[in-house]
Amino acid sequence: MTELEGQLTAALKRLSGQYERERRRRSEQAEALHEQVEALRRRVERQNARSETLKKQVERLSGQVTRLTEGSGTFGGRYRGGGWR
Repeated sequence: MTELEGQLTAALKRLSGQYERERRRRSEQAEALHEQVEALRRRVERQNARSETLKKQVERLSGQVTRLTEGSGTFGGRYRGGGWR
């Protein structure tokens, strides 16, 4: 093998090594990003479930407030009208 062929072979080996290291690094980065996306997806799902629970609680409480408000009007009318002594 001539000196030039030896230099070319060495340069190709270095480039091949650099390429492989970069490929592994990018693959690891992609995997880390995928894991982050999955964690965020699960977090969003949990948050959506909590939001739905809170929405139902607000609706239930709103209904209770409405009934209490309506009931207090009835109570006030009876009290003022002398129905309760």
